[in-house]
Amino acid sequence: MPNYTFPQIYNFPPFFTRQPNEQTWHAQRSSWIQLILGYSRANRVWILNNKGQVLSQGNVDEGATITKESLFANDRIQRSLSIETVDEIFSEMVKSEDAFYNDNHSSVFVNFYRPEDWAAMVLEWVESTGQSGGVLTMYEIANGELSASQEFHGIHPVILEKALNVLVKRSRAQLLKDQDNRIAGVKIV
Repeated sequence: MPNYTFPQIYNFPPFFTRQPNEQTWHAQRSSWIQLILGYSRANRVWILNNKGQVLSQGNVDEGATITKESLFANDRIQRSLSIETVDEIFSEMVKSEDAFYNDNHSSVFVNFYRPEDWAAMVLEWVESTGQSGGVLTMYEIANGELSASQEFHGIHPVILEKALNVLVKRSRAQLLKDQDNRIAGVKIV
């Protein structure tokens, strides 16, 4: 698993307290968003809760774990963000499409790449491997041998579905659903 180097500001105690000045808060919130996105990309974090705990990470068929107990706590300086502050950060991430809420508002799917970016990666892979026009399963795309070297390998199924829907809107894919209305396959053209 790639390593993530925390920025120096992560060791600055005021970084863990919501700043009352709006301009300072805007900069602080932006720094937190960049930290979350960078950490999530480096560690393949798909879902993060407002306690800073990783709910889904790595390849969906691998049980990779992060040793850090909470992204929003720094034991070295004995500081942590309040849940209310994290909720404000999550709200801004959702507003700017850097995340979208999970079933409840206490956790988010992190968009360290946007659905459009994932869609472009999948489309490029399908075309470069000569699979255009064929039917692929979600598993083949996310975890198949042919996709093992791709950035999207191990992608969370919910994020993959969003990417595939981008391709559907662009008339580049057709979703094939089973009787339970779940995606059984996708035809990318």
